[in-house]
Amino acid sequence: MSISDHEKFLTVSELAQRWRIARPTVYDRIRALDLKVLDFNPRTGRGRKLIPFGAVLEIENRQLRRL
Repeated sequence: MSISDHEKFLTVSELAQRWRIARPTVYDRIRALDLKVLDFNPRTGRGRKLIPFGAVLEIENRQLRRL
């Protein structure tokens, strides 16, 4: 799977759409796994947060189960 440079990070909203869950649930899962995110305003915590695509794939691989 080849991704372009602008797709190496995903926003919380993009992850919510990708996983079909609410944005607060995305934040909960990121916190539960203690992932590092790219935060453009770390002092106030209200900046845009970007999650590395590799971490997204890791989360998805952990959640895969056989039926």
